[in-house]
Amino acid sequence: MSIKHVVVGVFLSGLAIGVLGGAVERTAFDAALVKDCVPEQTAPLRVVLLADKKDHGPVGNGLHDYPLWQERWALLLGGRAASDAVQINLHGPAIADAASEEGAPGVSIEHAAGWPTEGQFATADVIAAFCYLPWNDARKKQVGAYLARGGGLVVIHSATWTQPKADAAVAELLGVGGFTHYRHGAVNARVVAKEHPVCRNLPDELRWDDEVYWPPLFPAACEKVTVLAVSSENDKGTAAHRPQPVFWCYEIGRGRVFGCVLGHRTAMFDDPWFRLVVLRGIAWAAGGSPFRFDRLAPRGARFD
Repeated sequence: MSIKHVVVGVFLSGLAIGVLGGAVERTAFDAALVKDCVPEQTAPLRVVLLADKKDHGPVGNGLHDYPLWQERWALLLGGRAASDAVQINLHGPAIADAASEEGAPGVSIEHAAGWPTEGQFATADVIAAFCYLPWNDARKKQVGAYLARGGGLVVIHSATWTQPKADAAVAELLGVGGFTHYRHGAVNARVVAKEHPVCRNLPDELRWDDEVYWPPLFPAACEKVTVLAVSSENDKGTAAHRPQPVFWCYEIGRGRVFGCVLGHRTAMFDDPWFRLVVLRGIAWAAGGSPFRFDRLAPRGARFD
């Protein structure tokens, strides 16, 4: 579904689940997971987790903590061999889980600080970025070549806000080239691409307390985007509201890009539904089964 279609589309209605809706019902969540194992779910997969220095207030305030995410999601995805982290959840004390040190079969994790190395661009199956990405012409060419060879890219929250300014060339790479507005508070994310595998078995609406960005710029690039979920945001200076993308998928040549505007608060990464969507986005961008990491989603997640 393109962004154009979302604007004129009809929102789905039905079950709404998430942080703002109270405790996540574990039975309903487990029923949404796709756990059937297929051979490709154990094939070797190289994942690069790209982070940078924390940029939003002091340590411990629970905002934009990129190094913490990198350390603990390395444990989630790659197990004890990938991280010395003491727990998977980012917020609060450790949530006990007997499988927390196992990781996913066949997955190897590499860390990148600020920007991936040439070697990582050459060998990674998927790069997941959670930090601001300062773009320049050389980096745009580097990412373009990476996607052209079939690499996968995931951009989470601040990685979607193009720096130093919104850029049409970045939009051609990511499907989105930056935003102009943001707000903190309640986010009602309506799933509008139920047929897409990343959205399989998701509730019609997911509710969180976080930060959203909008609107995406450069419509020519946006027309190629498959929007998975939207939130209704106002046009600045008017009373009108329009659906804006929260999650999206984008195919460019042999490459795949998954985008997510949420992730401002570290607690979001402990929410089971948010975690499930992002893990599926990583697996989808890698080019294999989008359900490869479904079994990881409940590990250390906060259901209370």
